Amino acid sequence: MRHPAAVGTLLLALVVGVSPMPLATAGRHAGGNYSVFPRVVATVMALEPRGLAAIRTSEGATYEVLTGTTWHVGDTVECEYATRWRARWQALDCRKTS
Repeated sequence: MRHPAAVGTLLLALVVGVSPMPLATAGRHAGGNYSVFPRVVATVMALEPRGLAAIRTSEGATYEVLTGTTWHVGDTVECEYATRWRARWQALDCRKTS
């Protein structure tokens, strides 16, 4: 009579092991998607076509990034290096601070 109990235990282990719950919570508990690089503070130098902005850091480095909806020339933005990027203008994730 141990056979039905073993089958039930095996089915329970299979259902728990295949469930999407461990995968869904793994990203949050494993550290998530955050950058280990320091934040970059920059000034918007120009608003370019197609939703891009040219920004310059206090060190003098210039970048092209995606424009926020309320950005204007002269605004201060704070940027983090994106953990996943495909194009050069997606390397920084910026938000307006002033």
